[in-house]
Amino acid sequence: MAFYVLILKDREDEIGVTYSFGPNEGHLGSLWLDKSSGEVKELQETPTQNSQALFQRAAVKVWQHWKTGSFPDKTCWAS
Repeated sequence: MAFYVLILKDREDEIGVTYSFGPNEGHLGSLWLDKSSGEVKELQETPTQNSQALFQRAAVKVWQHWKTGSFPDKTCWAS
C-alpha cells in the first residue's frame, strides 16, 4: 500500500514546532515537535480511516528533520 503524507508548518517558536499533516489539504491533523528532545505529540487526528498510520509517518519525517536541525515550511512522507 502506498502512502503520501503532506506536512505543513503552522507555527514555530523557541520551544517547538507545530505541523499540520494528512493525505491532502482537506484532511489534516496536527502534531507538535519539542525542539530540545525531538519528542513528537499528536494534537489532532486526521479525519480519515488510517489516521494513526498517517501520524506515525509524519512523526518520523519531522523527527528526521529535527535530527539535522531543520524545520521546513513544507515536507512530505512518500512510500
